[in-house]
Amino acid sequence: MSEKKETKNVFEKLFGGMDVEARFGLMRMAVAILIGLGTAIILILIGAKNPLESLKYFFLGPLQIFNPNVAKGIGWNYFDQWIQSAIPLLFTGTAICIMFSANKFNLGLEGAIMMGGLSCGWVCCLLDGDIQAANANPVACAILGLLVSMAAGALITSIPALLEKKWGASIMVTSLMLNYIALYISRYCLFSTNLRDTKTSKYSWQWTENVVLTFRKFMGTRFTLRLGFFIGLAIVVIGWAFLFKTKWGFKIRQLGQNPSFAKYVGVGIVGTGILVQIIGGAIGGLCGATVILGNYNYYYGVELTGYGWDGVTMGIFAGNNPKKVLPAALFIAYIRAGASIMATQPGGPINELTKIVEGVIVLFLLAEKFLAKTHRKMIVEEAKKKQALKAEAAKEVTE
Repeated sequence: MSEKKETKNVFEKLFGGMDVEARFGLMRMAVAILIGLGTAIILILIGAKNPLESLKYFFLGPLQIFNPNVAKGIGWNYFDQWIQSAIPLLFTGTAICIMFSANKFNLGLEGAIMMGGLSCGWVCCLLDGDIQAANANPVACAILGLLVSMAAGALITSIPALLEKKWGASIMVTSLMLNYIALYISRYCLFSTNLRDTKTSKYSWQWTENVVLTFRKFMGTRFTLRLGFFIGLAIVVIGWAFLFKTKWGFKIRQLGQNPSFAKYVGVGIVGTGILVQIIGGAIGGLCGATVILGNYNYYYGVELTGYGWDGVTMGIFAGNNPKKVLPAALFIAYIRAGASIMATQPGGPINELTKIVEGVIVLFLLAEKFLAKTHRKMIVEEAKKKQALKAEAAKEVTE
């Protein structure tokens, strides 16, 4: 058997069970990623003083825990940087997949994250910080902060939904404006209210480290996976089950695919559209709280985080399917961590490299005619295979 036939047989074993669209989507994603990584390699070769060393850290930086020549502490820090970068992507990717599945392009996730972090920080300060010098239960304080953050995030994304229902306002415009309203509310609270630590103008009062201890270190002192990562995983699983295994999820997907048919079969167009935006905002608020609890013991929010826009990128990578959010989040977080680690090395290129890579990949994924000829060839080949199988089955019946 020739090498070409062996390769073809392996491919058929791996992907033979997929339909044409699934195989083409996987191939299209793989080619776009290869083009993006190829662009990164070219830029590193051009811009780095030590290209080979930079390439090593870019592609293998987060996995230095397995390198015996790297100190264990440094290796674990690199690995933790990868996991930490993936946490907000899990939340925002799931939120965007749910909202965009209903064709509700609410871009207020950035504001929801900001308000989620602010409300959680305020709860922690009031219950456990220096404002009241109280010694509240740290677990109860963290849980209450998470719940309040979800309510705050849901409020932010529900406002554009209600404005659209009442006055026909554009969701995209109103949600974008709300992001900046949320930002300036956060700045006002830090600069002009008793949330502000009097020793500085950029931070809130601190809450005790007991509140965030379980969010920062989990599963022991050596292998420090963050609790926020597991909460994010739970959100991904729940989001997928909700969208593809429940009656509400079916309604949401029908609304996004064919609003006229959805209305015909009894789906509440307005109510379902508002519901998905509330759910997305609640997840965004939870993201803001998880990031605050996982990384800080004070609230700091004087600029937008950018996590909301990352969610849009995640939605494109995942094709609005939460099942694909985890691999997409780990991939994006990996190249970001690798670029960040590379940038700390002597002569390493700048961190913006990851933005270029992500932009190139998204550019090709959004190009509708990208690999269109290959897609047509795959459809024709699949049709020929089915026709051949039918002819063979008919022949066996006649014999």
